[in-house]
Amino acid sequence: MLVLSFLYLFFFQQGPTLTDSLKNEIFIVKDPTVKAEMYYQLAKANYAIDQDLSIAYADSAINLAEKHGLDKVKANSLNIKGISFLIKSSFDSAMQTHINALKIREHIQDTLGLIESHLNIGNVLYRTGSAGDAVKRYMKSLDYALIANNLRAQSLLYNNLGSYYTDLWNATDSPKDLDSARYYLEKSIEIKTSLQDIRGSINTLNMLADLARGSQDYVTAQKLLTQALEFSNGLQNPEAQIALLYELAEFNLEIKNKDIALNYAKQAMKLAEDMDSPYQISFAAGMLATVYEDLADYKNAYEFTKMKLNTEQKLTSEQNKKIREELLIKYEAEKKEEENKRLIQEQLLLDIKLKRKNELLFSGAILFIGLVFGWIFQKRKNDQLAAAHEQTTEILKKLEVKNLEIAEKTTELEQSNQALTQSNRSRQLLFSVLSHDIKSPISSLQSLLELESGQNISHEEFQLILPHLSDQIKSVRELLESILEWAQNELNEHPMPIVEVLVHPLVQDNIRQFSSKSKEKKLQLINDIPEDLVIHTEKDRLNFILRNLISNAIKFTTLEGSIRIHYEQEAGGKISITDSGVGMEKEKLEKLFAGRIVSKLGTEGEKGSGVGLILCKEFAHNLGATLEVNSKINEGSTFSIQWKS
Repeated sequence: MLVLSFLYLFFFQQGPTLTDSLKNEIFIVKDPTVKAEMYYQLAKANYAIDQDLSIAYADSAINLAEKHGLDKVKANSLNIKGISFLIKSSFDSAMQTHINALKIREHIQDTLGLIESHLNIGNVLYRTGSAGDAVKRYMKSLDYALIANNLRAQSLLYNNLGSYYTDLWNATDSPKDLDSARYYLEKSIEIKTSLQDIRGSINTLNMLADLARGSQDYVTAQKLLTQALEFSNGLQNPEAQIALLYELAEFNLEIKNKDIALNYAKQAMKLAEDMDSPYQISFAAGMLATVYEDLADYKNAYEFTKMKLNTEQKLTSEQNKKIREELLIKYEAEKKEEENKRLIQEQLLLDIKLKRKNELLFSGAILFIGLVFGWIFQKRKNDQLAAAHEQTTEILKKLEVKNLEIAEKTTELEQSNQALTQSNRSRQLLFSVLSHDIKSPISSLQSLLELESGQNISHEEFQLILPHLSDQIKSVRELLESILEWAQNELNEHPMPIVEVLVHPLVQDNIRQFSSKSKEKKLQLINDIPEDLVIHTEKDRLNFILRNLISNAIKFTTLEGSIRIHYEQEAGGKISITDSGVGMEKEKLEKLFAGRIVSKLGTEGEKGSGVGLILCKEFAHNLGATLEVNSKINEGSTFSIQWKS
């Protein structure tokens, strides 16, 4: 009665079978942790259908896990390997593997894994005839399931224990074993009902009904079987319902409730006819014939017996037809195989005869005849070689076409990978811009509002700065529109347009945007860009670079300092932002141009995310330029956008 070996299928298996895409992906992944997990998932996906393949995948996962200290992956892979050995009936290997998994799980205190390991060790013990030791393992597994409050595991373990004591009671007829069986099965049905596990509940109710029938408690047995039938209505599974109706009919015949038995048998027949299943109709007709015979209604007993025989004859005819078709296919396959063997044998004999004939011709002919026949033989060989060469050439052409197709597919895949990489990079840049560029204008707005809320200025003074507050709000709105436009262009497959950009007013707009902060620090911002300077470039990216470089210059320039934006006509042209600020250390300059985030508080404690300069460098590269910097501590910095000539 107790079936344990494949309990893993219902409790621990997670998700659907892995697809071929995972098998392909495993050769691309470099991260050993991810690769080990993939090998484990492949082992788990294959253990039920191909144990040897599952063991091979598990060994690959175990080797990687041992090299990189992945204890949990190693334990999980050992567990799958042990289950595969158990299915193959390699009991010693299964036991040793599960014990190794248990040791690791005890060390890392993996509660779910401990439930699993003790359960599977119990399965091996039960399969090898050590049922008593198996129960001890189930009890340990149950202890861990109770600690983890894992109701699913508890219900299955209670069911297993109830099955064990049921078998024991059948062998000993001991009331103690009967009580134990009832206790564990009732615990199981209680949890399964709360989990709405209908199939599991029906199984456990049937087991409890068998206990009641065995102890001649027919009222309880009737109640349990009826409850199981009610549960089956929720499954929409007529086969399960017919089986339960059969059980109820048989049970009521046993206790002499013949009319009730007839009612259940009729219900089973109606379901079988609705299914239009010859097998189920034969099954239900046999039950009705038995009930009518007990009721001494021999006419109906005869009619349903005839129906059963006719249905079975139909089934047998269909089965025989299928068997005949299968035998015919098998016969044709065997006949073809024999024909192939005969042809091969004949070809071998012909080859031997031809070889002997040639030897006789060469050894017994005169020189002239030998030369003639030699020429004929050579000509035939040449013809064969020519034909073979032609065939080889054709094959090579086909291979060349295939290689070209493979090369095209490879190119397509590389292009797809490059597009995906670029798409991911664009997303990262989008989030970086949003997190970095929004902060400066918001900080300016916050400063103005804090002056009013902290009552550091009078109402009249606040009225004077309201226009600046409006400018800041307008600046934030324009900045958001600019960022959203930039993001749309970044996510677009087409590049941003190259336009004529008048640089002087673009710089002036950025100076005006930071006027509040520069006045607060009493800074002098000088726009020395020629008023007629026009550059062909992407306006939004250039504006982003200028805005961030001016913002950083303000941030790191001390009170009453100066910031100058100027242009030099060298190589492809160079726009520079020179400040009289605190400068940068050599170490931070190296980090900046190595692409690492450098974040530092400004002279007045201004905060920054540290990503602005990295984005400026990236955007400068997109514009066909480079971002350069010259800086000395306490003497200031010059950041330049240098276009290539």
